[in-house]
Amino acid sequence: MFRRCLIALALVAAFVPIARAAAEPVPIEQEPRHRLKFENAHVRFFDVQLEPGYQSLYHWHHNDGVFVNIASSPTIAQDWGAEPMTRGERAIGEAYFIAYAAKPKAHRVANPGPGMYRVIDAEIMSSCGPMNAARESPNQTLVVDNERVFVTRLILHPGESTELYAPCGMLVSVSGGNVVFDTPDGKEKLAMDRGEFKWRKLQQTVKLTNVGANVFHGVDIRIK
Repeated sequence: MFRRCLIALALVAAFVPIARAAAEPVPIEQEPRHRLKFENAHVRFFDVQLEPGYQSLYHWHHNDGVFVNIASSPTIAQDWGAEPMTRGERAIGEAYFIAYAAKPKAHRVANPGPGMYRVIDAEIMSSCGPMNAARESPNQTLVVDNERVFVTRLILHPGESTELYAPCGMLVSVSGGNVVFDTPDGKEKLAMDRGEFKWRKLQQTVKLTNVGANVFHGVDIRIK
């Protein structure tokens, strides 16, 4: 407990100097804990993992993004030129959209908590073209519906299925589990760890089935 307090105090102290005295913000892909795991014309997928005591570099967000929390911890955030702010823990699996394309932001984030802070940042780069009607499939609930994305939460008990619609999207695994993707080209079985993803770009609907022994929790990001 004493060590945790020391870490938190050290991070708060580190945030006290004004932003102008710090190094200039770097592109997001140059921040060491923002790991670029996947990139194509439509999306860039960053796996952000901040261990206890880590303070990120100031870095830029220029593209709209969908964020999915994988591991929870309180954080200290500071926008470039502003005062630091302490943020409470987000729920594991919480998903939200931030419109950075209209209002880019540079900031830094620190983890003063005792555990890992992990969040997925799926940057939306370009449209995939006309999409099917925006609606939730079975065993899904709507999270975000705007001009860029249609985001749903999937909860699949063992043996349950749902549909992932065209034209393209990113399935993010929150809980981890064993699933089968059934496409016109055949079936693909995947053992997905927490924070892993599956990209798709198909004109047909994909059937997703939980073939594991536990509940599968995922977030599907369909790009409009």
